[in-house]
Amino acid sequence: MKKSNGRISIFWAIIFFVIVSAISVFLINNIITVNKLNREISDLKDNISKVNQTNNSYRIEIEKLSSYDRIKKLAEERLNMKVVEGSVRTGNKIIIKKSDM
Repeated sequence: MKKSNGRISIFWAIIFFVIVSAISVFLINNIITVNKLNREISDLKDNISKVNQTNNSYRIEIEKLSSYDRIKKLAEERLNMKVVEGSVRTGNKIIIKKSDM
């Protein structure tokens, strides 16, 4: 075999630069993709927190609208119903399963 006196052929230099360029493009593309995914994750977390806040406000509104005092007042005003002392049992809860609805 013949030794080439330390010279590098142009073909191998071009091949080396093409490979380095391809690896660089691949790594930069991965970084850009990861950044996009992080941004999407952040947006989804913001949406989840907004939905949770909305759900909490709806729960509070449901509790206000379904309070005993409000229902009693509406029953007295609109339906002319009267609450007789002793007819209301305190401490009893009615539990309705979701499957019954």
